[in-house]
Amino acid sequence: MLKKEEMITLLKNDVVPALGCTEPVCVALCAVNAGKMTENKIRSIEVEVNAGIYKNGMSAGIPGCDYVGLPYAAALGAYLKNPEKGLELLEDITPEILEQMKELCGMAAVSVKIKEQEQGLYVKCKIKTEADMITSVIRGTHTNLVYLEKNGKIIYEKNQENGQASDNALIEALKQMTIAQIRQVADTASAEELHFLMDGVEMNERLAAYSEDKKVGVGIADTLRSEKGSEVLKNDLLTRIMLKVSSAAESRLDGCPLPTMSSSGAGTKGLVVILPVSEAADALGVSMEKKVRALAIAHLVNRYINAYIGKLSPMCSCVMASSTAASVGIAYLLGGSDEQLGYAVRNMSGTVTGMICDGGKVGCAMKVATGSSAALLCALTAVHDAPLRVSDGICAETPEDCIRHMAQIGNQGMAQTDKEIIHIMEQKK
Repeated sequence: MLKKEEMITLLKNDVVPALGCTEPVCVALCAVNAGKMTENKIRSIEVEVNAGIYKNGMSAGIPGCDYVGLPYAAALGAYLKNPEKGLELLEDITPEILEQMKELCGMAAVSVKIKEQEQGLYVKCKIKTEADMITSVIRGTHTNLVYLEKNGKIIYEKNQENGQASDNALIEALKQMTIAQIRQVADTASAEELHFLMDGVEMNERLAAYSEDKKVGVGIADTLRSEKGSEVLKNDLLTRIMLKVSSAAESRLDGCPLPTMSSSGAGTKGLVVILPVSEAADALGVSMEKKVRALAIAHLVNRYINAYIGKLSPMCSCVMASSTAASVGIAYLLGGSDEQLGYAVRNMSGTVTGMICDGGKVGCAMKVATGSSAALLCALTAVHDAPLRVSDGICAETPEDCIRHMAQIGNQGMAQTDKEIIHIMEQKK
């Protein structure tokens, strides 16, 4: 079981800013680690990725760039030279870099292909110049550089198994806990110790407000905003949650230049965890201590579920994991007991499991609005002692078994589904 100090360390490592959809950013970050090793003119870039990175990066917008897709992200990264920025590296795009990117991609000098043998998060970038051949590899997590080679000489190699991040031991300890134990350790932290989580609230609130005076995406947030307070959509908690989550997601995945606070390695997961819990806390008028503890619980449950289902699932983990985590956080705010927090997980497992992931794009705003509305519904029914029956489908007696069943569906049951999704997406190209 995590100690309080370990929980805070895990949260600080896991809840970090990100600019742009995380999969294109990951490819750009891999390329920047290779590109910084040369000053020679780039002739070509070859990128290999696992299926999940490929799928999530195909249609996602890139901040500061009018183009979408992984080839453009790779080209940008190759010219940026700023790996120290991590997931915020795209904030340094200049007009000159955009011109270099367009020239390189216009010559069809950037290729991206799937490496089917790689099941986990994987990006390999090979940059060829007039005089150099440089290869970089990211594996396991979006920022985890594990290999760098220049002209046949290994510059850097990480020997940790599968390139897992340094906080792997904390994640493994978290996986051994129950949802009740996660709540227990969060309740030992003070408002001051967890106040850093409010940075994510402020950051994601700014992102949610971005589309109020700017045209983004296809108009999903605009539609909800225009109907808020009408006979169709009241100005209630449910509407406000759906509006904020969809607005933030639509802006982010359309290439909005504002960062988002991520959770469990993804920006959209962060806004799906943070905004519903924060909005519910404000509506209920709870103390700051209660609010930040609810946020901590939601982030930890999000990481817990993602640890079982993997980084890039055939199912929409922003809904299956992050909305479920938000439901637990909302149930906590509503005064739910340990048992009732478990009911929230059970109800979500019987509601949202099976929503497919067909890549990162503005349409994800619809998915996370749906997941967030389910999060509130499942939290409310949970605290009113209305759990789905254990005999229902993949539901189980304990929340931990519900999560394992969700992971089983995603990891084993939907493997062929993922291949068909990618096949359909490839046909459209």
